[in-house]
This record gives sequence, C-alpha cells and structure tokens, in this order.
Amino acid sequence: MGPKIEQTVSLDGLLGHLSASTGLYSKETFLNLYSSIVRMIRQYRLKGLVLHRVLEDPDFLTLGMALENLSDLLTRPVQNEEIQQCASFDAKTGGFLIVLTNQFCATVYWSTASQESYGMYDGGWFFHPGDSKAIALQVAQYLEDRDILIPQIEATPLDRRYDEKNTWFITQLINNLETRNRELTLALNQVRQLNVKVVDQERLAAIGQLCSVIAHEIRNPLGLIDLYAKLIENQIAKLEIPDGKEALDKNLHLIRSATQNLEGILSELTSYARPIELALENVDLRTIVLEVVDMFVPQYEEKGLTLKFEMPSEAIEASIDERRIKQALINLVKNAMEASKQASSVTIVLAQRQNDERIFIKVEDQGSGVDEKSQAKLFTPYFSTKGNGTGLGLAHSRKILQAHGGNVALLKTGDTGSTFALILPRKQPTLFSSSEETRRNSGE
Repeated sequence: MGPKIEQTVSLDGLLGHLSASTGLYSKETFLNLYSSIVRMIRQYRLKGLVLHRVLEDPDFLTLGMALENLSDLLTRPVQNEEIQQCASFDAKTGGFLIVLTNQFCATVYWSTASQESYGMYDGGWFFHPGDSKAIALQVAQYLEDRDILIPQIEATPLDRRYDEKNTWFITQLINNLETRNRELTLALNQVRQLNVKVVDQERLAAIGQLCSVIAHEIRNPLGLIDLYAKLIENQIAKLEIPDGKEALDKNLHLIRSATQNLEGILSELTSYARPIELALENVDLRTIVLEVVDMFVPQYEEKGLTLKFEMPSEAIEASIDERRIKQALINLVKNAMEASKQASSVTIVLAQRQNDERIFIKVEDQGSGVDEKSQAKLFTPYFSTKGNGTGLGLAHSRKILQAHGGNVALLKTGDTGSTFALILPRKQPTLFSSSEETRRNSGE
C-alpha cells in the first residue's frame, strides 16, 4: 500500500476555504462548466488524472463518459462507499470533478441537497493547481488504489504559470451566465404560475356559471317544498288528531331538514367559485377557538367523542375576517369528528411559534389517517372521500386562508391519526380581497 495521509481534514471546509467562487447556482451552470473542461481535455489531449463523482445523474454521467478510454488520462470514478469515510462530506448529495493534468488543473464541486428548497445546487469551482492538488490528495487517501493515485497526484507539476486575472475573468463569465440562467428560470416560473392561475380562474368561472344555473333551477322547487311543508306543519298544529300527530310532525321536520341541507349544499357549490371579499379586523384567535369548541361539544358527546383545546393564556391577535376563519376551522373540526374512531379525542391547538411570523391553529384527530392516493387530491375542488360530501370543505378553507396570506396544510397523517392546520400570518400584508389581488397580479 502506498502512503496514506494521517491528518483528516473536512473536505467541505477545505473546499469552502480554497474556492474562488461559492454559492447557489443552477444545475445548468455546473453542467456547462463540466462540459467546457471535458472539451478542453479532449481537444488538447491533456495528460494526467481525473477524479469525479456524478451521483448517477444522467446528464453528468453522459459528460463523464467522454473522459473514458483516453490513453494519456487516468479517469477514476469515486464510489459511495469510498467517499462515506471522508469527514463532513455527504455521500448522497455531493458531486465533484477534480482535474490534474500537465497543462491545466481545476476543481468543480456541487451539492444537490439544496435542490428541493431552492431549485439550485450549492457549490463552487477554482482553477489554482495547488488547491486542486490539495483537494485531490484529501479525496485519494480514502480510495483503495491510493498507492497508485497519491504518487501521481504528488507528481503533478505546479511550476507553470498561474494568472489570477484569468481565474477572475473566468469566474466573472460564469457568474454572468448564472445571472442569466436565474433570470430565465424566474421568468419561466412566473409564466407557469400565471398560466396555472389563468386556467384555474377560467375553470372556476365555468364551474361557477354551471353551478349557478343548476342552483337556480333546483332552488325554485326546493323552496316550494319547504313552504308547503311549513304550511302543513302549521295546519297539523291546529288540528286535534288523536293518533299519529307526533309521527306526522317528525316526518315534516325531516322533510324541512332535508330541504335545508340541500340549500346549504347549493350555497356551498355556488360560493366557492366567487371571489372572497374580506372584512378584516384585529381578533383574538382564542375567542374563535372557544366558540367553535362550544358549538361542537354536544355533537362530539353524542358520538362518544371528546373535543379538547390547548392555547396560551395571553391573547394571540391577527388581522382576519372572523366569520370566514371560523368557517374554515369549523370545516376542519367537522372533518376530524367524522374521521375519528369511537371513544377517541380531537384536540384543537392554537400556537404561535418563536421566531416565526406565522400562527397555527391545528386540529389533531386519532382516526385512521389519510391514504397516500387521497393526500394528493385533498384540496382539489369537488373531490371527497365521503359518500355524501361536496368535496369543497377543505378546498374552500384553503381559499379562505390563502386570501389572508396563509394556507391550510396536512401536517402529518398515519394509523394514529392526522393533523391539519390553519396557518395565518401574524400581520396581514395587504388589505385587499382575493379578487383584487388577482387583478393586481395580472397587471390590471
């Protein structure tokens, strides 16, 4: 076995210390830089060593294949199990290209860990031969064939010209390209978001128009049914019927109750497609929680369930439309009641996180959870897991919260239950309605 470096140095720390440029960059920037280096090696038939790790990414793999089978170049891919031993280096998300040749040295490194959050890679690059040699030695000490690699790395000549101005110039070019990439990416995302909004608005407008027509046609006979049921109820009250009066009253009550339920469904169908107009005022959210709890406790007790609440002793105020936020919370508490198992409990938690500009009203149940297939459609209008549901409860709640600058989210779910939350900002950013916001975003 060849020489082994005894001192272990954090590769991440070493890269950050040595690199000429670090930060968040689009994947295209790293691909372009990688591709340019590969073309330079092939064009000038450079001799030396390449260490690379491309995370099974097909784009980088294709570029890496261009370095194979070059007679004067030793190309060494670094495997997961090898780099796992390297201190502070994430074997799952860290990729790199280290080039040590007779005329040119370079190191490019990136991490895909930030891709989900930012859509970009965290990384950097540099072209100083001494720095690239230091990085190569640090990586090589963990590889099985280090007895071959380390001598070749140490033999890399460092007495050739190194012009800082060239490195600065290359870095500026890359940064300019990255700026253009970011601008194009942002513009593309904005176009996509606007397109989604336009499609949603057109779809909702069409659905709303259809629902309005249907509601109008149904409401007329529905109103007559309720009216005549009420007249019969009043007439029966004046009659002295020895037997069956109680049964008639019960049946008439059921008819009127059914018509009222249908009227509620029609109102829900037609109201969802309309823009939300907010009447904002500063409200202590504890009062809303207590009112909803008082409203549902009898229904919970009737079903053998327990409704509890947790909230701080001090007021938690927010600028909200009280009636609409209460309706959104009612939807969650009602869903939790219907999802709960016998003799279980539901807890409403009002919390304001430290160092966070958001307020959470969580509803925790002990039901069977939401299956994976349904999770993707939970907030889709007219989707329901209930046989008699309209599929607008959660969708309308989210629309209400989004009009407030917040959201409704499924925080967790499983066999032990689910937790939904109304998420509100502490301060209302604007005081215009959701319809006005749509007009502002569209530039009207």
